Amino acid sequence: MVAGRHIRLTAVLVTVVFALTGFSSSGGSSGSSSGKSKSSSSGGGCSSSKSKNKKKSHSSGNSGSSATPSPSKTSPPAHAVVVTCAGPGKKEAVLKVTSDVSAERTVDVPLTFQGANGAVDRNSVRITLKGKETRTVTVSMVQGDKAAEVQNCVVGRID
Repeated sequence: MVAGRHIRLTAVLVTVVFALTGFSSSGGSSGSSSGKSKSSSSGGGCSSSKSKNKKKSHSSGNSGSSATPSPSKTSPPAHAVVVTCAGPGKKEAVLKVTSDVSAERTVDVPLTFQGANGAVDRNSVRITLKGKETRTVTVSMVQGDKAAEVQNCVVGRID
């Protein structure tokens, strides 16, 4: 029983070592030459086309070359904080939007006006921010007659 575990462990380790050594030599060079692209079209490194795409992206991540694109893919270019929300007698929300990138970028900031039973209304505002700039914007309700139902405002994912 113990010998079986050792054989399986050895087989797994050998597979991992082959996968890492086969991909890190070509993956490291293609990752650095292609920059942030996960789907580089460089050749070499692996004889199996099925495992090439899967293993290459993982080994590039291990070498650190794709560590930069991962946050930029998952991290929005800006973030927003609700300063004031709509509610009884007030049909708009005020947001403070801050750019998280160093270049000028136009972003859409979605906002959900929520009530006791979920979303009451939704709207968004498009804003162009310089790198690392912070600006205050107003988001009006589309259905202003429902302002009395609004209890809080939730900012969606900024694109």
